[in-house]
Amino acid sequence: MEELTELQYNGHWRMAVWALRVGYVGLAAAIAGLILMSLGSTPWVLAVGVIIWLSAATVTLTGFLWFRHELPEPRPGYWSMRFMLIHDTVHAQSSARRS
Repeated sequence: MEELTELQYNGHWRMAVWALRVGYVGLAAAIAGLILMSLGSTPWVLAVGVIIWLSAATVTLTGFLWFRHELPEPRPGYWSMRFMLIHDTVHAQSSARRS
């Protein structure tokens, strides 16, 4: 997929990137909660992690779909956009800035 230069300027894309980053934190909290539950602790950490993850997933999906809807035809495929989203969450620069 050719690089989309409007990624770094689009609010919906940035919202999806930041929501996915928050989702990573929620996923880490949920995994920590599972470990704590296996050690006999309270399930609160797991519950908070799952709530954060589900909320972040909702916001990520919303931003992703809004951004994709705004793209002109022909739109890139879902898989290539997913990989670009994941790339942007783990790198400080947007994939659009890579030249």
